Amino acid sequence: MEEPIEVRAFNSLGLGFDLTNDFRLQYAKGFPDGRLVVLDEKNRRDIVIPGGVTIPGVSNDIRCDKGDRIRFMSDVLEFNKMSEFFNQKSSIQGKIPSVLQDKVRKAVPPNWDPASLSRFIETYGTHIIVGMAIGGQDVICVKQKHSSSIPAAELKGYLEDLGDSMFSDRSTSPLQQRTRESKKKVPEVFYHLLQSNPRQISNTVLEASSKDGLTIICSKRGGDVYCHSHYSWLQTVPAKPDAILFKFVPITSLLTGIQGSGYLSHAINLYLRYKPALKDLQYFLEFQVPLQWAPMYNELPLGPQRRKTSCPSLQFHFLGPKLHVNSTQVSSDRKPVTGLRLYLEGKKCNQLALHVQHLSSVPHMLESLWASSTRSWSCQWRGSDDDLCSRQYLEPVKWKRYSNVCTAAVRHDPKWLQREPGGVFVVTGAQLLTKGKWPKTVLHLRLLFTYLPNCSIRKAEWAVAPVGSHKSSFLTNLSTTFTQREAATAPPKQVPAVLNSGVYPDGPPSPNQSPKMLKYVETIEVLRGPHDAPGHWLVTAAKLVTEGGKIGLHVKFGLLNYSTE
Repeated sequence: MEEPIEVRAFNSLGLGFDLTNDFRLQYAKGFPDGRLVVLDEKNRRDIVIPGGVTIPGVSNDIRCDKGDRIRFMSDVLEFNKMSEFFNQKSSIQGKIPSVLQDKVRKAVPPNWDPASLSRFIETYGTHIIVGMAIGGQDVICVKQKHSSSIPAAELKGYLEDLGDSMFSDRSTSPLQQRTRESKKKVPEVFYHLLQSNPRQISNTVLEASSKDGLTIICSKRGGDVYCHSHYSWLQTVPAKPDAILFKFVPITSLLTGIQGSGYLSHAINLYLRYKPALKDLQYFLEFQVPLQWAPMYNELPLGPQRRKTSCPSLQFHFLGPKLHVNSTQVSSDRKPVTGLRLYLEGKKCNQLALHVQHLSSVPHMLESLWASSTRSWSCQWRGSDDDLCSRQYLEPVKWKRYSNVCTAAVRHDPKWLQREPGGVFVVTGAQLLTKGKWPKTVLHLRLLFTYLPNCSIRKAEWAVAPVGSHKSSFLTNLSTTFTQREAATAPPKQVPAVLNSGVYPDGPPSPNQSPKMLKYVETIEVLRGPHDAPGHWLVTAAKLVTEGGKIGLHVKFGLLNYSTE
């Protein structure tokens, strides 16, 4: 027989919790004997909680207060502010006089060890439950799309009237009265909610027309969620309460002075920000090291050169400008490549080069794979010029009689795996080169492949240059109305955080004037990082393309299954 919710709530205090989960007791870590903090277990007493339930043998460190019936409405907030608002409601302010168990302190990895860090988070979670409310809550949230034209003040008025109607059990809705008194029509989604069956309202999502751009989310927790009215639902809450408001403290706030606590804090912050699945957490953390481009910026010839080196060039139409090609081989020294870009180098920005983005260090798991392999495998180059059918893939940028681009995909040679089965080949270097006689030269792509033993490809996807740049818990007991408003303008672009303290984090400096060669080359980076779930993509293939009169890149990324042996 399942324990009463009140007993389970007391037993959950001090347990670990993964903040990426829904806020329910069933997701507490180590239930019921795995408290992470030290409590006074010698001095105990019985506690009688509201409703007459007696909890025997409760530590003196645990206190219980009587709750209140509250109706609360938030302001109209944009998404990030609303997220911050929810987080503040689930955090404890001030110092927490708690001490972690020795087993928790000893489990903190002393250095950046993704396997140990992911194991810690999976075992203990990210936070500790230090308080909660038991009762019920009836919540209405409204989400406004960027395309919606409804002003914030007007939307807030609709929400107030909807709350008055649903939480006061009025026979006549204030929304209907507002429609009669005002020339403005109330969005239909509000009427749909009032006319819905109670069984449909309990946990549902109602969406308005694209013109209104509104979504109403209704949720009840505790009591009989299928009751006809809010008042009748309130009468059922004492008989069937639920945990509705959790209070947490970060585990890392209790690790001051412990060696490795900084690494753990960084790992938890990354985990909460990007939310990879726990099965991917180790590999995700392996890839969260600084990224860098090869060649490095200080290796690029930005100033005037005393000796002019001849390099091949491309010309796309009669009397058109020449685009020189840098044929230097670029290598990451076996570090995984996470992105590629075409770049215009030189003082006049008229030299086409290929850059690769890679991890600044080799992940531990790859080093262990190479160490466990019985055979060493040297890196091998392969290019579109090696394809016997490459002539079928020649595409002009402008005129056919001038320079062409070979658009054949560059992959590893399948024959390589016959010599060493049970692995995959990933890209660790790249090069551009030209073949043929002027003016009908052909631009080719070559890639350097490195063998990873005991791996397989779980998923593979082709990616192109983007056109532009690229849970919440509910609150405390009882009747609550929330409003969320997003800007009525176009949605802001989600730009990954740049953790680069270099002098030129976005790339080497270029002339103020827009180079004329930009109309022939697409220089937007094609890459994947932590914001692309699950955050550990590798480049496995690529190809040159011609789109809209420009030379561009398509890159194939792969997710790998790594051997755990």
